[in-house]
Amino acid sequence: MSARKAAEPEGDYNIPDNWINKNFHLRVMHEGKSFFLITEGGLIFEYLNSDNVWFWLRHDHPTAMRGALGNYNGSLFLVDEQRSLLIRERDSAELAWINCTAMKKGRQVIGGPPWDDLPGKSRNARKEDALFFVSKSGRLLQFAVALRKFKWKDCRYPASTKIASIADQELLRENVVFVIGRNGRLYQYNKVTELWHEHYQSQHLVLSRSPGTAMRLSSLSLQGSLFMLSADGGLVEYNWNPSNGWNWIEHGTPDPSVILVGSPGPCFTGAHLFLIGSDGKVYLRFLDNGTWKWRSCGFPYMANEKHVSDNHDRKETCTSDDLADRLEKIEEKPPKP
Repeated sequence: MSARKAAEPEGDYNIPDNWINKNFHLRVMHEGKSFFLITEGGLIFEYLNSDNVWFWLRHDHPTAMRGALGNYNGSLFLVDEQRSLLIRERDSAELAWINCTAMKKGRQVIGGPPWDDLPGKSRNARKEDALFFVSKSGRLLQFAVALRKFKWKDCRYPASTKIASIADQELLRENVVFVIGRNGRLYQYNKVTELWHEHYQSQHLVLSRSPGTAMRLSSLSLQGSLFMLSADGGLVEYNWNPSNGWNWIEHGTPDPSVILVGSPGPCFTGAHLFLIGSDGKVYLRFLDNGTWKWRSCGFPYMANEKHVSDNHDRKETCTSDDLADRLEKIEEKPPKP
């Protein structure tokens, strides 16, 4: 059914204040060279590699930020506390900001694509390039970015529900955006035909409203999976292979006493997926000789560990408390005029 014929669905809801920061606080700009972190206080930090030395760089803006929703061709897309979509880009030697929500047909946004590309894969710019976002009112929004001809388009929502989050944008299928409805079901939008499609899902399986992540070995093969969380905190896989087509696989949780929280990902090499447990531990779901297994990676905490370095090891390490203290001190300082 065309989205244009869809009746207004019921069940609108207000997202928690920390939802955007919880799901979109980290973004890779240049793989292995630069990533951005948005703090709970709304500050923007870049972790930058210059001449094999990593250091933190703060980027100031008049309003507090809530999350980093995407990047394209060296430009970073962020959402501020007013839920306005902003572009941070470099103009010669200076940094410039563009308010996309203030443009014609611009909207307030609460979410975007979970990942910008497959790890290790570079994509050439195309004239049809666009980023997709979720509006405050639960609509799927397309924002054209190619050749800086910025333009908003309202793709609406499926017939039976508004949108909670984007599970994948064109990593698993070209021209297709997978979304999770506020009713906990999976849908897709085809940006060429402009049609919505609901995927089959058993009634007992209700998806979490958190974003998902795609796992695909090669751009030359359609085989791959979408990983999402269920409403009760289990890991769910929606897999496609040439023999059986689409199939749902419920992976459950790493331990009966633990549920999974946040958003799944990142994934690597088509067989390793990282997740966060309710006990604060990092867990790895991985394929071992064709069998899925769980592994606990423990806590990202090193207070009682000493770092030994020599001439071959110049990397700096700090405990989580050290990093938190540094960010806290920076947040307390007023930004430079």
